Amino acid sequence: MLLKSTLISILMAVTLVANAEVKLTEQDLLGTWTINFESINRDGKDPKALSSKWTFKNDGTMEGVSTDTNTHARISEIRANVKYSVEEGKLVKQASPGRSKFETCTALEKNGNNMTLECNHIYFFMTKK
Repeated sequence: MLLKSTLISILMAVTLVANAEVKLTEQDLLGTWTINFESINRDGKDPKALSSKWTFKNDGTMEGVSTDTNTHARISEIRANVKYSVEEGKLVKQASPGRSKFETCTALEKNGNNMTLECNHIYFFMTKK
């Protein structure tokens, strides 16, 4: 019985560590982040390459810039500014510029200048520049 209880405790601890979140502060976010790729998979399988940067400013705005390298693209660069805040260790940002809908993003990992951010089941693998 003791072995069974110990095994259950170990499995619960491993589950909690696997689902751990990183509590963000505004200082963690400030600056420019390059989105290396995005994925619908937490482990980064089937990545979609992006050429995007998010710049978090201390006035509560984030500027997003995406560049399309496709020569047949109708627009080569898109810029957008959205409002953001950090609440309870999570990024809360406007889903679209000028709209009142906000989305909450959770930092799943943060190692130095690298971070994995989950926003509505899309995982962004980012590097701070």
